[in-house]
This record gives sequence, structure tokens and C-alpha cells, in this order.
Amino acid sequence: MIRLTVVAVALAGAAFAADSPAGHYVLRGVMEVGSELVLRPDGTFQYMLAYGAADYEATGTWKAEGDAVVLTTGGDKQAFRLIHSAAVKGEGIRVIVKGPSGAPADHIDVGIKTGEGYLNAATDDNGVAAFTTKLPASSIAFRIPVYDYAAGPFSVNPQHNEFQFEIDGEAITRVPFKGERLKINGKTLEMRFWNRDKVMSYEKE
Repeated sequence: MIRLTVVAVALAGAAFAADSPAGHYVLRGVMEVGSELVLRPDGTFQYMLAYGAADYEATGTWKAEGDAVVLTTGGDKQAFRLIHSAAVKGEGIRVIVKGPSGAPADHIDVGIKTGEGYLNAATDDNGVAAFTTKLPASSIAFRIPVYDYAAGPFSVNPQHNEFQFEIDGEAITRVPFKGERLKINGKTLEMRFWNRDKVMSYEKE
């Protein structure tokens, strides 16, 4: 479990109004899930949730509105961006996925659409998904199983057979709170973002 230790320690020494929701909250009562929320008195927040191999985070602004706290995540980013394509020698199609620093991204599921349907492969340690088809690709889509995240399809030049994409990991792990209401119940905030039919209770420490 990742803890927001530095922020929590800073908040511990701050003086809040008795009725202010600002503070450090920890998820209780959910097996195998670790999650924390920090509402800063300046109207900004920090959030994290860890489940299995997936770690999510969010930063943004919050406000008290009636019997709820409203969270809004700042900014929107595209997780995948086509940065280069070309017609190169050799058979088949190569889809290359790298991070902003140029590091290869492995274990990314890649799907291409051809005239005879869809083909799937996963990127290897070099960030390359190789397809042996002789047919051109008209679009490319991506999926990251551990985050159940999908992107695309992206239209591509069917005359090209090598495509390089850049992946922004923060866009995948960021939680998109858009006016998300957490009901205030005493010293507990009740979240329904992950499952509208089930409350996740965050207790104030």
C-alpha cells in the first residue's frame, strides 16, 4: 500500500475548522484494496488507490457542497500518441510503443484492423508488437489488461508497415474525477466512483 505520508504529516500540524472536511482519509472495510485521500485546506486534493498490480492516483481541486465533498481532477491527457510511421523493408507490420523518455513499454496488447478482420499481439521487452500479415493495417488499438484500459482505434496510413506510439503512463493511472460527489457522513466520506451500487467509506484520521 502506498501511503501519502509526507502530505499526511504536514496536515497533522495544520489547524482546521471543526466543521471542515479538510484532512487525511483512509479507506476502511475493503479487502485487498489500499486507498487514501487528502483534502488540503487550500482546496486541492491528492488521492491514491492500490489494487493488485494496479496503482491509481489523482490530484485536483475539491469543494464542500451541501452534504458532500466534490472532487475534480485537473487536466486531460491522451495515453497513446502516434509519433511516427513509415514504409520499411521487410514483411509484416510492427507497432512500437515507448515512453516519453524512449524506454520500451512491454506487455501492451495491440490490435490492428486489416481487410480480413482484427489481429492481436503484445509488445515484447523492446516495446514491439510484430504481426506477420501481408495485409495493410487501417487502424490500431491498445489495451492494458492490468488497468482494464483501452485506447483507440487510431487511423493509420495503410501504405505504412511500421508505427511508433508514445505512451503516457500518468494518463492511464490517473483517476478521472469530474465533479465526483462524496457524501459526508460524520467523519466519513462515502465514495461510489468505482461502483455506483457499493459505498467505499473513507474515515478521517
